[in-house]
Amino acid sequence: MENRILIIGDELFGSEGEAAFRCSEMLLCAEPNRPMQFSINAPMLLSIPQLFARASSDIIGKKAGRIVLGLGYDEFKRERGMGEVVAEHYRVLLDELLKKTQSDLDLLTIPTEMIPEGVGQVELLNQAIRGFVNMAPGRVKIFDWDAHVQKFQAKQQERGKFGRSLFSEASKPTSLCVTLLSMFLEDCILRELK
Repeated sequence: MENRILIIGDELFGSEGEAAFRCSEMLLCAEPNRPMQFSINAPMLLSIPQLFARASSDIIGKKAGRIVLGLGYDEFKRERGMGEVVAEHYRVLLDELLKKTQSDLDLLTIPTEMIPEGVGQVELLNQAIRGFVNMAPGRVKIFDWDAHVQKFQAKQQERGKFGRSLFSEASKPTSLCVTLLSMFLEDCILRELK
């Protein structure tokens, strides 16, 4: 169904998937007369290969017009910071979705600040995610959450010591981060729906 938006994500969306749920409510508030249905699977507790194995029921069977994927954060930790391995898992899943759906695919990058001990590998993964656009130009779009976070933090630094952090000391999204991500997702999705 072209009006169905499927949002799948790991702890990138918060420990309870708060950003995905808040975004769906914000979209409904912003566009109350637009026909929209949401199917949200966040936080996704499966690894990307496990999600691939279940894709026919968990993703393809949902018949969504738009699939928003915020994956890679949890997988990165499972793979002990091997960005190339995570990118390959992601690529295999996307290839399957491109073959078996007509859905538009929107992919989020991962803020490097979420995994400070593996910045280089996160940058490698984000580079791969940005490159996935070439798998199906027009159908695959990037929601560059990493770049948005960097811009936000640069503006926060202008405030000096009064700036608030987007991530806890354990590199988990704070409430502020969840709110910012919800707003970012809403803007990106509305832009794609226009």
